[in-house]
Amino acid sequence: MPTICAKCQLVRPEDSTVPVWQCPGCGVAYNKAADASRAPLPSMNQWSRSQTPAGSGGGGFSWLRWMFVLALILGCYAGYQIAAKRGLTRESIGSLSSRLARDDGPEQLSALAAGTQPGDIFVFSADWCPNCREAKNWMDRYGFKYEQCDIDRDHGCRARLASLGGDGIPYLIVRGHHMRDGFDSREFVAAMRSK
Repeated sequence: MPTICAKCQLVRPEDSTVPVWQCPGCGVAYNKAADASRAPLPSMNQWSRSQTPAGSGGGGFSWLRWMFVLALILGCYAGYQIAAKRGLTRESIGSLSSRLARDDGPEQLSALAAGTQPGDIFVFSADWCPNCREAKNWMDRYGFKYEQCDIDRDHGCRARLASLGGDGIPYLIVRGHHMRDGFDSREFVAAMRSK
């Protein structure tokens, strides 16, 4: 009966010059290749336990999990610090979200715009800014009166924006509410209704 290698499936030729126990094709010992092919593969559960670092107790957190938990805690703390810096409190978030939940139609927006006074809305913008154009077009569509300041044409305007902590445009001040993150129509309407 011919000998077949369990690893490379080579049939051993009769005139082979390598030892009888060794495959002439891949050089593996026939016994070891046959034992390896019959050995059952470990299950995922056995594999993960065998890969647990020494001294970790087998079932505890790995260092990677600890790093993830630490990063999550630091991220929450950083978010809290940013919210505190911007003056966001639980009460202000709750009242703003209740005002944002209103769904306003064109008639309500036009009526709200009719009640605007000079100085209620101030817009920092630039001609090249597409988001600025969209914000102004939206306000024009419903008749909101606003003052604007072009940061490219007026260096005093740019300095005032920087003094407010603004790092992007459009930056709107709507009845004292600073829209630092650009124009959002729901936030705008909520700020208009706040006073």
